[in-house]
Amino acid sequence: MKYLFGILLLIIAIPTVNAAGIAFTAVDSLEVYYRPHLNSTIWSTIIPGDSLIVEVRTQAGWLGFDPGVAQAANTCSFRYRWLPPDENIESDSLPVVWAPKPDVSYAMTEMDTPVYPDQDTTSTPLTIIPANSAASIEGLTAEWYKVDLYDSPSGENIRGWIQTEGISIN
Repeated sequence: MKYLFGILLLIIAIPTVNAAGIAFTAVDSLEVYYRPHLNSTIWSTIIPGDSLIVEVRTQAGWLGFDPGVAQAANTCSFRYRWLPPDENIESDSLPVVWAPKPDVSYAMTEMDTPVYPDQDTTSTPLTIIPANSAASIEGLTAEWYKVDLYDSPSGENIRGWIQTEGISIN
């Protein structure tokens, strides 16, 4: 029976290894941020000995990991928590993701969302924001957000209007 129990523990431990990420163990206390910027809100502090799997990086070298706690409707880069760039971590193999700014409100899309030139669904959409993406919010009315897709994962030079339905704010 002891042998069988040992095998079960081994099987349970295997999924904690993430081949797509980099294992990280803190040597010193390290602040973790909500967004990848030093002006962002601090989410938590990692203490020496804490371990996590870094999964992504930003162009500026910030390191993102899944915090493993429910985060409401956070999608794309908003689902990660961020460690400042660290030259001791070889992160070139990690995928590069878009980095939201610390002082901007974003509309996060739950489904493909048309961007209209005006607050009018009968007009031809300028583009579509894909599901689980985001765009910065420049203005709002009761049922519409004015968005800028230049400050978004797509980086398109498009400004327009999206309906508020199915949109979360971060």
